[in-house]
Amino acid sequence: MKHLSYFTAPDRLIPVLLAALSLFISGCATVPPPENGCVQFEVNSKDGDYSTKYVYSDPDSEVAEKNFKPLPRGQSVFVRLYSMYLAPSKINPCSYLTIHKDVYIQRSVKSGTALEEIREFYTSGGTLIATKAESVGNQLRTTGYYSGDTLLPIPPNAPPGKYRIVSKLVVKGKNKHNLTVLARTNASFEIVPRK
Repeated sequence: MKHLSYFTAPDRLIPVLLAALSLFISGCATVPPPENGCVQFEVNSKDGDYSTKYVYSDPDSEVAEKNFKPLPRGQSVFVRLYSMYLAPSKINPCSYLTIHKDVYIQRSVKSGTALEEIREFYTSGGTLIATKAESVGNQLRTTGYYSGDTLLPIPPNAPPGKYRIVSKLVVKGKNKHNLTVLARTNASFEIVPRK
């Protein structure tokens, strides 16, 4: 980051870049591309769909049903497995990070529960820089094993460093602030400078 220090004081550069990353991830703004490239990446990433697409798996659902306990009595929804991994673990700006998740969820037949997935992005120091929530109840409709992928565009001016993504599956109550966490998972990645 020494090559940027003559533009902005170092102690002011990190918050500015983290704010830009937060706005880009949440879809509220885009970061202007650096003069040395990334123009096409920014154009292509503006209109992308960055929601998770879950796919039901019959064979994995059959195996999971044999290996996990049944839905607890009195529960309308229960998550037995929720995992996430990121690829690649080290990534350059102007690239896409793939977020892959596996879920084994149990739902009662009459469950009309509203499910949401909340992704939170943190710096290595624990500072929350962005949050994204999306409804997934229409994808995880029935008991079964699901796999899902989404892409995360890493903006041109994303500051190098280590980051952590925390993903939560929640039941949304009638009051939008009333959320019950069913499962939580996290994974880390590192942004490395472009060569």
